[in-house]
Amino acid sequence: MFNEIFGIFTFIVTFLLLVTMFRLFGKQGLIVWIALGTVIANIQVIKTIDIFTISATLGNVMFASIYLATDILNDIYGRKIAKRAVWLGFSSTLVMIIVMQMSLHFIPADIDTSQSALDTIFNLVPRIALGSIIAYIIGQHLDVFIFSLIKRTFNSDKTFILRAYGSTIISNILDTALFVTIAFLGTMPLGAVFEIFITTYVLKMVSTVFNVPFGYWAKSLYRKGKIKHLDEGY
Repeated sequence: MFNEIFGIFTFIVTFLLLVTMFRLFGKQGLIVWIALGTVIANIQVIKTIDIFTISATLGNVMFASIYLATDILNDIYGRKIAKRAVWLGFSSTLVMIIVMQMSLHFIPADIDTSQSALDTIFNLVPRIALGSIIAYIIGQHLDVFIFSLIKRTFNSDKTFILRAYGSTIISNILDTALFVTIAFLGTMPLGAVFEIFITTYVLKMVSTVFNVPFGYWAKSLYRKGKIKHLDEGY
């Protein structure tokens, strides 16, 4: 039961940190969260764990927090800012992959003890890295589009839950399907690929269901004028 209990704790801490970044740094904090979160999530996805009787990769909670951060930006600051944050997240991941691949090609000193560990973490299988990047950029842009569409159709603060759930549920289907297909199709039986898709999507949806209250909390802080910004000074 350790993974299950610690997973719930990790979920709470992750979204508390997201709201804290928004509270302290405003929209810049959310944009930084998206950039940093995409890098972290793409490192986490390397690790596989058993949780709630299923095998799954890490990163689902962090990816869910990125979608929520994008939704908050879209809702408060508009679609243009949200799309800019998505591209920044994409660029951050791309820079991480390029720079770390170059770092791995340096010949380590005789006393070096980190090369093998770095190689394990950052020498990503090309298909997995490619699948992650493509799935992220397409899924996030679809999320921004659907969120904006629902917002225009039902322009009420009470429908934030509808916008957040609706956009994330639909975009995550495409996001997860693209990642699993590009990363694993042809390398393992079709049934195993489908199982990875189902378990990954379910875990993302569970995270989404329970993260929307944090979105309402962030919006409440904004309405009450408790959000600081980097240009305000300290």
